[in-house]
Amino acid sequence: MTPDRAQLERDLAAPLFTEGAARGRWRLITVAWPHAIFGITARDKREFVLRLECSGYPAEPPTGGLWDLTNGTILAPALWPRGDAVFSGTFRWDWHAGAAMYFPLDRLSRMGHADWASTHPHMAWKPERGIVQYISEIHRYLNSRGYHGIA
Repeated sequence: MTPDRAQLERDLAAPLFTEGAARGRWRLITVAWPHAIFGITARDKREFVLRLECSGYPAEPPTGGLWDLTNGTILAPALWPRGDAVFSGTFRWDWHAGAAMYFPLDRLSRMGHADWASTHPHMAWKPERGIVQYISEIHRYLNSRGYHGIA
């Protein structure tokens, strides 16, 4: 097992992750290395599937987007959640064709955004928080007033 996968497995077994799962915030669906697939529960109890590519973890944050488990593809734009301007700024199916969330915790999205470290210091990747930092932020968006469900 590679060191990045071993660390991810440890983090998935740690209290920080399992507590969120026990509270119904998220669940691990599967790990098919280098991908980890999670179900994230929204305010309206709808579950969105998040597929994260985790190579280089935790030194590097994961990258990924919403996933269609049935078809094994990026979620179709019509099925992406909608919301206010702040919400829609992160959940952008038009950003890398939906393959990455547009926010500072996403490995792919933070490339080319050197200013994000200073403009969004609260979202700087912290390897010690690991995968929970990423999925808890997605959970926060999906449970915010800015989330409006699916059109």
